[in-house]
Amino acid sequence: MDDELLRRRDEERDLLLRVAAGDRTAFRRLDERFRPFVLQVAGRVTGDPWLAEDVAQDVMLEVWRRAHRYDPAHPPVTWIRTIATRRAIDRVRKAQADRDRDRRIGMRDHEPVDHGSVDRAEAVLDRVALRRALVPLPDRQRQAVVLRYLADLSGPELGRALGVPTGTAKTRARDGVTALRRTLARTGAGSVGDAGVRPGRFDG
Repeated sequence: MDDELLRRRDEERDLLLRVAAGDRTAFRRLDERFRPFVLQVAGRVTGDPWLAEDVAQDVMLEVWRRAHRYDPAHPPVTWIRTIATRRAIDRVRKAQADRDRDRRIGMRDHEPVDHGSVDRAEAVLDRVALRRALVPLPDRQRQAVVLRYLADLSGPELGRALGVPTGTAKTRARDGVTALRRTLARTGAGSVGDAGVRPGRFDG
């Protein structure tokens, strides 16, 4: 090991020990020296320069806060590399977990539209029986049915329109449709299940 490298490591060790004592000037110098190195390590792990920037910021903050735990028997570069690698791996895992969560939410909220039933419902809409069947529904169910199946709102859109969680909104619409089916079956006017609803045709 050449003298220049030994001198450099001694200088870095001294800086880190001064940081451990709360020396902010020493920390600024340490940050200038090691941030490019930390960016390089984080970049190799994350493969994302923007993510690497965030990791580097976290790493240098951790160096400042945990400098008192540094063991001067080891080169500062080794200690800092360990922190950077761990932080980068954690960030990659979190990013993947966030993507998996968003994918699960997207799959949960996705509801294929039965266009065939929507087209068949047009005839039912024109029936007085359907309009009458909507009247006795509780206001919340009636609003949900009209917005969900007549205004053709998605589950999340319905929830926002009614000011309730998506699951609650979809439950109201589903319960409303069930009640409509019972009413129409009793009156012999047909079944909501035999027809869909075209948006914009109902004004009740």
